[in-house]
Amino acid sequence: MNTYLLNICLFKHYVYFNKDEKHCFFLNFFRNLNIFFFLMIFMLMKSIEINGAMHEGGGQILRTSIGMSAFTGKPVKIFNIRAKRCNPGIMPQHYEAINAVAKISNAELSNYFIGSKEIEFIPKKLQAKKIDLSISSAGSIALVLQAIMFAVLNLKKGKVKINVNGGAVCGKWAAPLNYVKNVLIPVLARFSYSARINITKYGYYPKGGGKSIVEIMPSKLRLINLLERGSLINIYGIAHASKELKDKRVAERMCKSASKILNEEISIKPSINVVYVDSMCKGCGIELFARFDNTILGSDGLGERKIRAEDVGEFAARKLIKQIRSNGCADEYLADQIIPYMAISAIKNAEKSQVSVAEITSHAETNIKIVEKFLPIKFKIDKKNKRVICAVKHE
Repeated sequence: MNTYLLNICLFKHYVYFNKDEKHCFFLNFFRNLNIFFFLMIFMLMKSIEINGAMHEGGGQILRTSIGMSAFTGKPVKIFNIRAKRCNPGIMPQHYEAINAVAKISNAELSNYFIGSKEIEFIPKKLQAKKIDLSISSAGSIALVLQAIMFAVLNLKKGKVKINVNGGAVCGKWAAPLNYVKNVLIPVLARFSYSARINITKYGYYPKGGGKSIVEIMPSKLRLINLLERGSLINIYGIAHASKELKDKRVAERMCKSASKILNEEISIKPSINVVYVDSMCKGCGIELFARFDNTILGSDGLGERKIRAEDVGEFAARKLIKQIRSNGCADEYLADQIIPYMAISAIKNAEKSQVSVAEITSHAETNIKIVEKFLPIKFKIDKKNKRVICAVKHE
């Protein structure tokens, strides 16, 4: 670009001292070329506009849009952020998610503050970095990581290391961090994605205080084709609770209840670890995983006041049984989280990617609409066979 502008200046200088009609032709030509050039730049740099009130109107629209912007290098403007939530606008966990992606993409931001209902994100060059994130609330750590995990797929070298301080490892409206560690990353690893998570401290609602270390290595995704899950190998999980709940044997009761339901319903005895952890406040949860030849399904239960530990364990077990009986390769969480990876996989391999899912969720449909705005791909939802198909557009 700088060389081009230098040439323009030289020609203009030349014509100034050679003002005959012949040389004015060159001046007019380069004036027009100059205008054309900057029009093209303007068109290429024009922000993609996303209405944050579309579909369920939640934070996922913000996270996916920011992540896709960083991955593609295309600026994005998001308005009506979380418009359908009782507390609309950017919350602390969204603020930190944007911050993380902005750091690795060296992005410029407009209207970037907690409570903002409109933001413009202009990414530059992706760089492998070490990032320190601080979540002051009990916001979901897993959701903070969601956008950055696929945004870095255009990195050629170097790893991204994220130190997360604060936040919760599990929450009412989000996949637990143990789910990302034990389902999302291992399933994506089958297609050459490389990342790891180390949970160093558990955090629960309402104080948070969790700590984790996340490392994401450069990856070239192979084609995602996940239609046959194969045979069920085993069911395992983790029942965790703060040390203050040890006397009431909360983790053991969740474990026992989940094991009983799984044994009665599908004749499988799971292997569930029971752990008590240091945390800033009382809390508990259970995550269960069903490992198949080609995939892993997950479920969870979250401890809350006035809900017995036995009921939490039973809820997680019945939820997992539902996923198993669906015959899908992707459970309800993975069905929407895998959408950006399917699109990137299809683009990089110039073939269609396919995944069979337990159900087509509104979150999955929302993610599809957003991703299609950034990449030359088209999704097809086969509701009869519960399949999501992503194909590259050929203009």
